[in-house]
Amino acid sequence: MQVARNRLAAEPFEFIAVNVGEDAGQVAAFLQRFDPSLVFPVLLDDNMIVTKQWKVRALPTSYIVDRAGRARYMATGARNFDAPEVFSVIRALIAENATAEQDD
Repeated sequence: MQVARNRLAAEPFEFIAVNVGEDAGQVAAFLQRFDPSLVFPVLLDDNMIVTKQWKVRALPTSYIVDRAGRARYMATGARNFDAPEVFSVIRALIAENATAEQDD
């Protein structure tokens, strides 16, 4: 995710990770192992409320969400976010949002 985030640094796009079921201390210890550090937010769902609301069935599950909060892409299992097929979905959504902003 960090590699793709770096490639999209100048774009109106953000990665957000959600950790499921672990407390803040466990997550902080895990994140300290990254060198360089991650530059996107990592949120906690330690009580699994969001996981249930989004009907997550397996971990990891990834979503690409548009500005309206609609899931536009969903994948279960590990993903290479810099892979061409994933990156093309991200790029298409960025372009779509830019077009919508011009129409407003």
